Amino acid sequence: MALFLGNLTLFTPGVLIAAGIVMSTHPEPRHSARLRVKIRGRDPLGNSFQQDAYTYDVSRRGARLDGAPCIIDRASVIEVQHRGKRAQFRVVWMGGFGSQQHAQAGIQCLEQDRCIWGVPLPGRPV
Repeated sequence: MALFLGNLTLFTPGVLIAAGIVMSTHPEPRHSARLRVKIRGRDPLGNSFQQDAYTYDVSRRGARLDGAPCIIDRASVIEVQHRGKRAQFRVVWMGGFGSQQHAQAGIQCLEQDRCIWGVPLPGRPV
């Protein structure tokens, strides 16, 4: 899936092509880490849900989830809990049905100085 912004093309997740140059849209280092998380939120009809999922990779301010519920929409606010720590996140992208990113979601923490993954970040840099 691609989003065209004038002479910029944004490919999800996290790849921007401008004037033929490929750049990452991630402003900070990401680490490959499969962490079990609990997701809570409300679907578009207002019904609450809770589901377990895993991270695919993490950064200080966000993550890519694997096993994200298909009932959440882009721009939804969800609560993510990991090892007793929790924070509010905004869903910034959802993988398209049938794509390699199906059931994946990119999330960004809404709480500026909060990192629920731990310091230093777990996993290896990607």
